[in-house]
Amino acid sequence: MKNIKFTSSMLVALITVMTSCSKEENPLDNEQYIKQVFIVGANQSNNEGLSTVKLPYGKTADEEQVAYVAVGTGGSKSIDRNITVTLAEAGIEMVTRYNYLYRFGTDIRYQMLAPTLYAIPQKNVQVNSGDTYGTLPVYVKTAGLHCDSLYAVTVKIASVSEPNYISIRKIDTVLMLSFALSNAYSGSYQAQGKSYKFNAGLTDTTSVGLIRTMKATDYRTVRFYHLTTPESVVNAVESGVKVRIEDNNTLTVTPWGSLAITAGGGTYNPATRVFDLWYNYTVAGVTLQFKGKFTRSEG
Repeated sequence: MKNIKFTSSMLVALITVMTSCSKEENPLDNEQYIKQVFIVGANQSNNEGLSTVKLPYGKTADEEQVAYVAVGTGGSKSIDRNITVTLAEAGIEMVTRYNYLYRFGTDIRYQMLAPTLYAIPQKNVQVNSGDTYGTLPVYVKTAGLHCDSLYAVTVKIASVSEPNYISIRKIDTVLMLSFALSNAYSGSYQAQGKSYKFNAGLTDTTSVGLIRTMKATDYRTVRFYHLTTPESVVNAVESGVKVRIEDNNTLTVTPWGSLAITAGGGTYNPATRVFDLWYNYTVAGVTLQFKGKFTRSEG
């Protein structure tokens, strides 16, 4: 009888312990860190919060291209309610600081994009319950932007709708948004061609075979560097070649700066993405011609 009572007591104790354990909370069910909001890409410990997005040149002065600013949430668990993050423009301070830290000598400095060339009509970003980020559009008029200039728009987090639930991160809250301008023809090309004295024909030639970048300068024009000139903006005036693609895919070839191009032309094949072009140029009174193909690299 004593054995039965002892066994029953042990069973009751075991059930009590198991029930108690089952009611204990799993630590992972709760937030393990601090819930915070931040601007994606505004990593001030890496490149001082600069984020560059690719935007195409507009066809007309008033045509707007859209870049997006993303606001993220941090923590071990997703948010369980909708939150609204309000952004504000951050001014020139970050641009000035970036230029001081990273631009030297003859480097092109970043400049604030003129207020007439961009718009942020909606300053509030909503991050929905269960999501990790929300986005806000920035509208930019790109048609008149210079291809060699560096433009920036700066934004920061001004407030959050529920500060007692989620806070603003102390760092990574100011974004310096810049733009890499492009068009339908810009990119990397394999160049194959020959340069020769125009009156001598192909008997006296210099072969050219290398990767060349076609840099967008507006909606339908690209620039590349003459022959094997290093692709640096400091060489653009003396060695830049400008190629305009017409509606019928014929080419107009002119100098970007002082390169003495006297004539030029060719065609562009949109199906194969190949430029077949030529241009005459003079060096020390001697007329030469470059003729070649530029084939778009994959990617």
